[in-house]
Formats: sequence, structure tokens, C-alpha cells
Amino acid sequence: MSESETFPIADRCECDFSRQTLKRSCMLKHKSDIERLFRTGRKANIEYIRHTYIKYSATSSQDGVRIFVSAPKKYFHHAVDRNLMKRRMREAIRKNLSEMRKYCAENNIGIDIAFVMQSNIIREYADVERIIVISLQKILNDIYEKV
Repeated sequence: MSESETFPIADRCECDFSRQTLKRSCMLKHKSDIERLFRTGRKANIEYIRHTYIKYSATSSQDGVRIFVSAPKKYFHHAVDRNLMKRRMREAIRKNLSEMRKYCAENNIGIDIAFVMQSNIIREYADVERIIVISLQKILNDIYEKV
């Protein structure tokens, strides 16, 4: 194929590949933001996952929901296990975050959320997803009551 030719699949594809992962703008990365979240955020435990969240008024340039996921070395001594649990939590969040994003966009608010694993047992994905869904519903209900 010469340089002037284009790839026919790329021209025809109408898939939205951006929905397949959490965008970088959805991840909470800055140390100061993470410290502020843990210092002033509301905390709750649901079984073996602790969530902390803080609500703020969002500007149009910010994404409505930012996520931080952690599996501490205290509970998972091997990096392979920590990464597995973080991948499972991020996937569960990715699949179930759309309702919260819509709510934040409609009400012009932003939410920073941290999910921290509080157990040393490697859990199945279905179990992790169940806890993440309950956590997201609880956070959304708490925010809805205060608006």
C-alpha cells in the first residue's frame, strides 16, 4: 500500500473507542488533589472497599467525575495481585459510571472519588462490581439529597 492510500477500515469505522477505557482526565492523579480528597472527603465502608468522595462546583473545562483506585501494599504484598484488584475495580467503575456522569453534567458539579481495597483476599470480578455499584449508588444518593 502506497503512502497516498488510506486505510479503508479507518475511514468506514464509526466505533466510539473512547468509551472502552476511562479517559486520563477521569483519573485523579495530582498529589494535592488526592490529599485534599482524603483530608476533607466523606468516607464510608461497604464490605471490603472504602470509598471517599468530595463534591465541588465544576467548570466547563473539567470532567464531572474523577476516580482514584488503590490496593495498598499492606494488604496485597505482590504487585501482580495489587494490579489485578485495581484493574477489576477500574473495570467495574468504567461500566457503571455513566449515570453519575450524566447527573454531574446536568447539575454542573464535579465529584472526586477514591476507592481503596481494605482486604487481603483476591476477589472475583462479579463481587467487586457488586460493591462498586452499591458504593456509586450510595454516593449518588448522598449528593442528590444535598442538591
